[in-house]
Amino acid sequence: MKQLLVPVQFDDASGKLVSYAGSLAKAMGAELVLLYNTGTTTLTFTQQSRAIQALRTFADHHLNRYNQTCFKQFECLVKPGMLHESIKSVVQDYAVDMVLMHALPVAEHKQADNDHAAAIMHLVDVPVMVLPEGKDYQKLMHLVFATDFTDRDPKVLQRILAFATQAKAKLMLVQVYTLADKPQLSIMNQAMREVEALLNSKKVSVRLLEEEDVLEGISDFAEREGADMLLMATQDNYLMQRLFSNNYLKTKAYHTQIPLLTFRQVKRKPCFGCCANCKSKTKQEATPGLVTLDDFKV
Repeated sequence: MKQLLVPVQFDDASGKLVSYAGSLAKAMGAELVLLYNTGTTTLTFTQQSRAIQALRTFADHHLNRYNQTCFKQFECLVKPGMLHESIKSVVQDYAVDMVLMHALPVAEHKQADNDHAAAIMHLVDVPVMVLPEGKDYQKLMHLVFATDFTDRDPKVLQRILAFATQAKAKLMLVQVYTLADKPQLSIMNQAMREVEALLNSKKVSVRLLEEEDVLEGISDFAEREGADMLLMATQDNYLMQRLFSNNYLKTKAYHTQIPLLTFRQVKRKPCFGCCANCKSKTKQEATPGLVTLDDFKV
């Protein structure tokens, strides 16, 4: 990852976000692209120039406030309108590899705001990192990737491994399953071993784990492992909305206290939450639960 995009507002939360992004970019040898949306329908050249200067001053202050060494490798962009209206073109035009945002509470079963991280994730094809508000930077040492070994994309797996390698962190892949899934345990174990062979790295480990609730099981596992970041590969933003719902935020679940990095992956199976999107998809597919050897070929 060479270019990290950070949407910014001129507030304290954005200051902490910029500071974190600067530390992360420095550790990974990446550059920052800072984006400010004015919320106005038009933007004159003079207004844009002033806003860019203000953004650069704001970034300089927060990048150097918490970092001992100066971080200067960043670009400032100012666009009219709202974030969701410009982020797709910015990602394409500036070859952005990842978007870094704050997590905002999302009420369960309610549509996220258009500029919420869950909504932005649905608009871009690059990974989106969601950072808990007020989170200070800590070196990434241990990443936990919550996955389904039987529904994988080799290209996404390689991208995740590349991220872990760039961050110089260990990577653990875990599939949490329920009692109802236990009859498929041998198939899951076979798929897990194939993924392990595909990644073929001493810094990668794999695990199967039975829990009553998949999402809570993932969070509890990440806490037991002392994970610095939770990774997921999802088709849409449903899981992010659930993971950062008010319910989990109020209980201070472990996954709400560490960064969450989501990669886009086309899924063949329903997601953990069995949302409406997945249910409509399964109607067009073959009988669920039937697995062939071809499903496990890389």
